Amino acid sequence: MQEVALSNDLTKLTTEIKTYQSIGGQAIFEIGRRLKWVKENDLAHGEFGKWLQNIDIQPRMAQRFIKVASDPELNTTSMSHLGIAALYEIATMPETERDKPQQLDSGKVKKPDEMTVRELRETKKKLKERDSQIEELKKQPPKVIEKEVEVEKVPDDYYSLKGIVDTTKSLNERYERENQQLRSELDNMSSNNQSKDLAENKKKLVDEIASLNTAKNLHQEINAFLQKVTINNYLPSFESISHDHKITNSILDSLSGLEKWSKETKQALQDQNFIEGDITHD
Repeated sequence: MQEVALSNDLTKLTTEIKTYQSIGGQAIFEIGRRLKWVKENDLAHGEFGKWLQNIDIQPRMAQRFIKVASDPELNTTSMSHLGIAALYEIATMPETERDKPQQLDSGKVKKPDEMTVRELRETKKKLKERDSQIEELKKQPPKVIEKEVEVEKVPDDYYSLKGIVDTTKSLNERYERENQQLRSELDNMSSNNQSKDLAENKKKLVDEIASLNTAKNLHQEINAFLQKVTINNYLPSFESISHDHKITNSILDSLSGLEKWSKETKQALQDQNFIEGDITHD
């Protein structure tokens, strides 16, 4: 919208204002422009209030006209039907909220240019309270929320069993590698001519593979046994048989037998020159 240049003649401006007053709501913006022009350029020679009395406009109403005229966004077709009271309420709303639908206390949702003056004031009050709450929250120091976390108790033998599992995994991988290596050597021998020496070497490799599988199976069964009979699985039950010496002695005899077997097995392995799982080849 192209603005019309305003005159510096106070009499002409007064006549124009009275003309726009007779038009009604659509003339609010033009009235405000002229009131602002007179005030800013001191065309009433320091007697702006007295001049307002001559044109029957209260100072408070004049400020509203000027506020609305100072906001070009309000001089649109969608708001041309609004009166000065509604336009002033919209002019004093946050600019970001002027075109947003707002929920009223009645439950209805309206945009500001669809609201009554009462609804506009209600909406402005709610927006002001919201902004105040936001400012208060900004001033508050960050809250540290303490939450009690229940940490699952780690069994006493957890790390012991974990070590067994990790060791078993490592040894199984080693068994697989050595088994594969022995079978590869065996396959190479099978592809060559069968001589007596080759036959003997082949038999030796077959025996080593069988021995390796036996050692692997024994190792897995021992670890499976250890995990199954871990002391934490049985200790609570021992309390109920503590008075029965016969049963207790029977268990102790079994453990002694297990201990004897363990020592004999360890000695047999040491006699075979197995060192830390290494397999020596002649």
